[in-house]
Amino acid sequence: MADITPHADYISDAVKLGIYPNAATALDEAVKLLKQRDQLRADVQKGIQQANNGQLIPAEEVFRRLEERVTEIESQTAQQQ
Repeated sequence: MADITPHADYISDAVKLGIYPNAATALDEAVKLLKQRDQLRADVQKGIQQANNGQLIPAEEVFRRLEERVTEIESQTAQQQ
C-alpha cells in the first residue's frame, strides 16, 4: 500500500474548505481521475496504432467527439460537487 502522507495536508485542506465531505470521498475522486487518465492514455495509444495502420477519422469528426466528451466530463464534475 502506498504512503499518502505527503498528500494528507492537501486532502485535509480540501475537506476543510468543503470541496469534499471527507477524506475517503477525496481519495475516491483521485482514484477515479487516475482511472480516467489511464483510459485516455490507452485510447491515445490505440489511436496512434490505428493512424499508423492508415485507419484515420476526418478532423471534423474528431473535434465533434472531443467536444461531446468535454461536455460529458464537465457535467459529471459539476454533479459531484
